[in-house]
Amino acid sequence: YIIKLMPKRGNVVISRRKFVYEQKSEVRKSIMEAFVEGQVVQGVVKNITKYGAFIDIGGVDGLLHITDMTWSRIEDQTELMKIGDTVTVKILSFDKENEKISLGMKQLTENPWDKLDESIQTGTTIKGKIISIKDYGIFIEVIRGVEGLVHISEISWTDRINDLHKYFKIGQEVDASVVALERKNRRMSLSIKQLEKNPWERVVEEYKVGQRIKGKITNVADFGFFVQ
Repeated sequence: YIIKLMPKRGNVVISRRKFVYEQKSEVRKSIMEAFVEGQVVQGVVKNITKYGAFIDIGGVDGLLHITDMTWSRIEDQTELMKIGDTVTVKILSFDKENEKISLGMKQLTENPWDKLDESIQTGTTIKGKIISIKDYGIFIEVIRGVEGLVHISEISWTDRINDLHKYFKIGQEVDASVVALERKNRRMSLSIKQLEKNPWERVVEEYKVGQRIKGKITNVADFGFFVQ
């Protein structure tokens, strides 16, 4: 492509890159014409990023977002694939004008939330396995592909917890109470502390202002002591 003419200087600026890009663009557009939403195709993993993977499906790249790889929670997509792997994906959507394609893998399997027993409701006690530990809480897998969050504030009525890794480990089985459940939005909030009676209710029942009591110092701060 001739980009610029400079007759006075006797120079011509040309671009090979622009020519190649436009040629490939025409090829991509013709390939995309054959695709439809919902179509299942095979592709090759071309690149892996923090947010997903780019899959080459017959000459065009589509984005397989990490949230569309599996119904289960994953920390690293290399657990599922590596560059050069051949994978089967579903075309979720595409923008022909901007040449963007969104792909999915989990959509090829049944939504595990549809298998969640109807007996599990708010107030139900469930048993699950810890699959992830974050600063703000732990994720418990109830059944394969279905997990709930126990927020750090729902761990204990009395203990001041700063590091969840000191109390829990990946793979550990725990009991929890379901405090909120949204099946359509695939959200479940769990609580460990609500399996036990709130000790503050006992305090109100057994103690009164002015009463003398004994307790153990559990923390010392600049402004005073915390006594259990």
